[in-house]
Amino acid sequence: MSNVHREVALAGPGAVVGEGRSAAPCVWRRRLLTVLKPVFAMGGLGMLATLVHKAGAGELKTTLVDALPLLPWVVFLEMGRQACDATATRLSYGARSGQVPLSVLVRAQLIGTAVSSMAPAGRTAAEATKATMLTPYTGGAAAAAAAATSQSASLGAGGLISFPCALAAYAMTGWSAFTVAMLVHGFVLLLASLGVRAALRAKRLGAWMRRRCGKWGTHAEAFQTSVCAGGLCPWRPMLAFLGSRVLQVMQYAVLAHAVGIDATVVQALFTQGLYLVALAMGSLVPGQVGVTDGMFSLAAGVMGTTAAKAMSIALLAHTVQAVFVLVGALTPLVWRAKAKVTAAAPVVPPVLPAPVYR
Repeated sequence: MSNVHREVALAGPGAVVGEGRSAAPCVWRRRLLTVLKPVFAMGGLGMLATLVHKAGAGELKTTLVDALPLLPWVVFLEMGRQACDATATRLSYGARSGQVPLSVLVRAQLIGTAVSSMAPAGRTAAEATKATMLTPYTGGAAAAAAAATSQSASLGAGGLISFPCALAAYAMTGWSAFTVAMLVHGFVLLLASLGVRAALRAKRLGAWMRRRCGKWGTHAEAFQTSVCAGGLCPWRPMLAFLGSRVLQVMQYAVLAHAVGIDATVVQALFTQGLYLVALAMGSLVPGQVGVTDGMFSLAAGVMGTTAAKAMSIALLAHTVQAVFVLVGALTPLVWRAKAKVTAAAPVVPPVLPAPVYR
């Protein structure tokens, strides 16, 4: 069990590079999250119970039971999303991607999915978890740089998919709060994506890290060199994440059809936009339980259905999410990590392109 706890520790990318200096700040952060996680979880469950009572438990039950036969298709699409996310992680390693064994990557993706669904700021925690598990194969600096690149690419993909979602919202509601929220969400995520990359590639930041990090300065320098090896916009991992979002749109189309809602492309994009906005609003709530359900219930009139059917889409999505959380949680117990590399066969880092500082 100690191996399990070590692998899924929510260390940030900086902790992979320099564990000694980041240990103290992480202590109070972990303590704060320990207190906040059950508070937000209970708040989400309380909101969900209120929504279920208001929508009508009987209608919800009938809708969910009728929709169950189509749920395997949603699970199948989720497997495709996991493959896209794992591909994005691999592409984030750039020239070092060949050092990551496929089995190790798949294992890290399954565990990272569980972390992403249940931890506050899930995507960041998941990328940090995967970086920690892949560090023995690529080195701490490269793993941390890949985690930062993957996080930036994920933000960019979320921003790009938000614009067609906003267009769908405009087609259905005009200049409503839904349309504005999706547009703002898209611009904020794109700016955050480019801002993270630009900040990590800044020459002054690298010099400051080398001065202030003491013995960890060499790790900080290697980290920035890895980040600067690619372009400002990580297009390849971003496109992989965008493919994942497209599959998610297809998931919501299947779920809408399953509960008896007209499953057009516009409807599916609008539903995806609702999910993304709820994801941003409820990032501290595990699994966004209660937040996503409330957003869908609020948009039931726009979707031309009842609150119970709109909520059923979110509840079915939670069910599929729970399946993959269970798989990810059991993975460290049933799938043990093998020894990385022996002393007789050390990993030889590939030649990286010259870094380009901004």
